[in-house]
Amino acid sequence: MENAPYQKLLTKTHLLIGAVLTLLVFILMSYLLRPFTFSQDPLIAQAQACFTAVPITAVFWFAYHMFMVVLIDQKKQKKAA
Repeated sequence: MENAPYQKLLTKTHLLIGAVLTLLVFILMSYLLRPFTFSQDPLIAQAQACFTAVPITAVFWFAYHMFMVVLIDQKKQKKAA
């Protein structure tokens, strides 16, 4: 199976930066969402905050990759023109 043209745009460095930023967003969201949980137990509240942070972090992961693909493609097209 051959790669699509957009799959060649992101390098390993871009993927590593995305993974680090995604991990940081997950940690930040897990911390920020803790006061909005329904439990008084700190362990349960943290678990609920972590489960809530997962979809938010996934959206960030997809948004980062879409942004990087578009940005790199635009730079590539500008360079070719």
